[in-house]
Amino acid sequence: MPFDFSPLSLAALSQLIRERQLSPVDVVQGYLDRIAILDPSLHSFNFVLADESLNAARIAERTIMSGRSIGPLHGIPIGIKDLIDVAGAPTTAQAAHLRGNIAKADAGVVTALRKAGAIILGKQATAEYAVGGTQLNSPWPPPRNPWNLDLDAASSSSGSAVAVAAGLCAGAVGTDTSGSIRVPAAWCGVAGLMPTEALVSRKGTLPVSRTIDCVGPLAWTAQDCALMLDAMLSEDPEDTRLPGWRVPNLLNITAPVRGLRVGVLRHYYEDDPNLDGNVRRAMIDTLNALAGRGASIRDVELSDFDTYATAARHISWPEEYAEHGIELEAFPDRFGAVTRSRLQDGKAIRAYDYIRASRQRQKLTAEIEGALREVDVIVLPTISKPAQVLGYEHTELARTTRWLTRPFNLTGSPTLSVCNGFTPSGLPLAIQIVGRRYDDGTVLQVGHAVETELSTRDRRPAIATAGPMADFAG
Repeated sequence: MPFDFSPLSLAALSQLIRERQLSPVDVVQGYLDRIAILDPSLHSFNFVLADESLNAARIAERTIMSGRSIGPLHGIPIGIKDLIDVAGAPTTAQAAHLRGNIAKADAGVVTALRKAGAIILGKQATAEYAVGGTQLNSPWPPPRNPWNLDLDAASSSSGSAVAVAAGLCAGAVGTDTSGSIRVPAAWCGVAGLMPTEALVSRKGTLPVSRTIDCVGPLAWTAQDCALMLDAMLSEDPEDTRLPGWRVPNLLNITAPVRGLRVGVLRHYYEDDPNLDGNVRRAMIDTLNALAGRGASIRDVELSDFDTYATAARHISWPEEYAEHGIELEAFPDRFGAVTRSRLQDGKAIRAYDYIRASRQRQKLTAEIEGALREVDVIVLPTISKPAQVLGYEHTELARTTRWLTRPFNLTGSPTLSVCNGFTPSGLPLAIQIVGRRYDDGTVLQVGHAVETELSTRDRRPAIATAGPMADFAG
């Protein structure tokens, strides 16, 4: 029986391919088989590039087998969020009228991945225009959480997180404007990184909020995210000429955390009356684990959460309306009711509020940078609760389920979500790790330590063990 590679991390899979123990063709075919069997229940892919990915795998196989591997992502199948252009494939943003919107060229991040030898497996589900949340009456069926199909995968990089968790791809690319990489990663139990802004090109990605949007990786582990980020780094002068732009050090993420200073943003979550007890317990366990590895734990304080979140909304919401307002007013029926209402929120924000929020953004960014001179990273939960019922955003549950992600979109700080435990019923929990701009490596280093110390990468959702070659345990 051929062995089942789907439980493996991207790093482990990469090693087998580079050592020529595993063919990229077999890997791609294995993922395609799993997608055919499992994705009718999960709905993580909008479009699968079966022929194209197999052709790319054959080319990669010939190159690697001749001893000419070009790096860790060579021959690795990657999924792409359906806001990001892949030449010859539709970019729909989960909008029905864009089903025929065929991209003429690859987005910058796709170009970078192909240059690194990655294989593009397909386009993955998102929320409509990345703002509508999980909708039950969409033309596409909503992505399902692989840990429990009755639960939400969170939005908007939902398909990417679901596919990684269920072993339908080795890694995926998402976008994050208010937590859209990190919260799906949290609820689906995978690692998701919002890198320092402009490290990864946004060219060819449908904008949501042009001054806040970020493109980043989702994968099974923090180490996998590091390998992906290294391959995804922008070469676009619009990015690389920005003040302070530099390539982060991603070589030492497996190094010990002894001596690192970990700041705990307790007042952002411990004062929340709706904080789930399992989230609280997982944070305590994580801090104890980091302290046991020699990290120094201390409390930090910032301006209150609502100050950051309001400033971010007063920037992102009008920018979202600016992207879609003309079409929204001329063709309102092209948008689902929830998306239409959500985009209209941006129309109501005055220019005065936008300008004031932009000025406040500078002050709050300086505040976080000041706090990060006293500590190496800041930690807090990614979200206040484990996964909720499918479509929870459109119920009363939305009022008591707080995403703790938006402040760091405002400041452009690299922020990683990793699994740091499970509820008694087996749902994943997550911690968020925030670092200095361009110090993405330290953020990933702490994430790797959390995963290793708490052994959270030993456990996949039950559905991930289904499908072809399910009996392989290695």
